Amino acid sequence: MRAFSLMELIFVIVIMGILSFMGLQFIPDETLTSDTQMLKEKILQKKSDALGYKTAGSDDYVCINFDKDDLNSKDKNSNEKVHYKFKSEISVKGLNNGNTICFDYLGRVFDGEIDVNLTNLVHKNIIISLKYKNKEQNITIYPITGVIR
Repeated sequence: MRAFSLMELIFVIVIMGILSFMGLQFIPDETLTSDTQMLKEKILQKKSDALGYKTAGSDDYVCINFDKDDLNSKDKNSNEKVHYKFKSEISVKGLNNGNTICFDYLGRVFDGEIDVNLTNLVHKNIIISLKYKNKEQNITIYPITGVIR
């Protein structure tokens, strides 16, 4: 007979398992990069949503809270499911009123709620740090314009 014995098949499967495990150790973890990119996209989406509200309708501003639980939950105004879960720890520097920023209809950045006297208008850089497995990436939101880098 010209077939493989059961012992030969088991031996090949064990060798393949060991090689697979060793190969997985060399694949880089892109979680931090993915979280950073997704957070940038969420911020840009909120800013885009706020632009033009004064002329188009209901609210004058849109806010985003940088709490991981809030980011991982479904948007109250949307029926969509959450397609992405943030795994990185998120911290925000440069805000006085918590972890929430708002964009008005001109795209200006406010520290928390928007006020008509512009007292909460951001005048310094906001730095959002994402940390995962002892690595860190930052997102900077520049004052007045809301440009994100």
